[in-house]
Amino acid sequence: MLLADEVELRQRIPPDIPEIMRLDQWHHPDLLQDTLPSQSMTFHQLADVLTTGDVGQYTPDMPPNTHWSNWPESGNL
Repeated sequence: MLLADEVELRQRIPPDIPEIMRLDQWHHPDLLQDTLPSQSMTFHQLADVLTTGDVGQYTPDMPPNTHWSNWPESGNL
């Protein structure tokens, strides 16, 4: 499995750091098409969540694309 389970997460993240939200899927910008994270609404919304603690700031307007099948050329540079 690619994603960490709860035990693996807690081994790496101290228990005194609160979980604000957890995303297993999101819309990631295509860096090979020169779309920078700073140009991505997803990343702007995630920054808003982190600065305010309000998970309601994350309202995705694009479908998730982080499944490996969406990136067939990944790692082939």
